[in-house]
Amino acid sequence: MNTQQRAEIDRLWTRKQHQDAEGLPMAQRHRNLQPVSAEFLHSLVVGTGVKKLLEIGGSSGISTIALASAAQRTQGQLISLEIEPMRQAESKNTIATLHLDEFVDFRLGDAAAVLPTLTALEFVLIDCEKEDYIRFFDMLQMHPGCIVVADNILSHRLTKYVTHVRSLPGVESVTLPIGQGLEITRIAG
Repeated sequence: MNTQQRAEIDRLWTRKQHQDAEGLPMAQRHRNLQPVSAEFLHSLVVGTGVKKLLEIGGSSGISTIALASAAQRTQGQLISLEIEPMRQAESKNTIATLHLDEFVDFRLGDAAAVLPTLTALEFVLIDCEKEDYIRFFDMLQMHPGCIVVADNILSHRLTKYVTHVRSLPGVESVTLPIGQGLEITRIAG
């Protein structure tokens, strides 16, 4: 990522911290991936060279910036799913300002309705409502070797998700203590 992209991530993260400190209701807060996790995801995508990326739950854009920047490097495309129109509108503006819009296909709506239309995914970030993680994972149509990253594994104690993905045949999965905890799952290929 470049300096401008990192500065925008810092701005969004600082705002999120202020919202948390003010005690705003959850519906009014932006829910963002931690900057350290964004840096890791960017490196993971660039390092693996994947081209067909999906994020489920883009919020106001920290993960979108990191993944769009990585898609630019791999000449890939990110599909960003978000159910909240105001959050996605802000993310779209940020991505356009950073000149990354040609690498992002924004989709507004419920992931349950969109996921059946997406095939051969090579990289997926799941960062949405925690009770939807398993359901959405099971709906993914993945390319062999696909990498699925789920955020908030440690902070929200998402042991059912971890147990679920690790019980599948041909899956390699590990929890990394980065940010709020990332479960990195690789589908057999």
